[in-house]
Amino acid sequence: MLKCRQVTRLAATDDYQELGFMKKMEFKLHLMMCSHCQRYFSQMMSMGRQARESSKQYEAAPEQLDRMEHKIQDGLSGSES
Repeated sequence: MLKCRQVTRLAATDDYQELGFMKKMEFKLHLMMCSHCQRYFSQMMSMGRQARESSKQYEAAPEQLDRMEHKIQDGLSGSES
């Protein structure tokens, strides 16, 4: 059976999705029995969802990215003088 430390590491790095069948079952069984890991896993999933949703909010069009890149390059070349 997996230990709490192993479960939290797997949950934090998203490695649990690549586990074999038996390890996935151990992972899920541990979550069913351990309320602390269950809460941690839930929080990690929630943070991931929120990050994905907020990143969609700030997507820029290619033209905007090009303008931003030129402004940055102009700023960098102006500071070298």
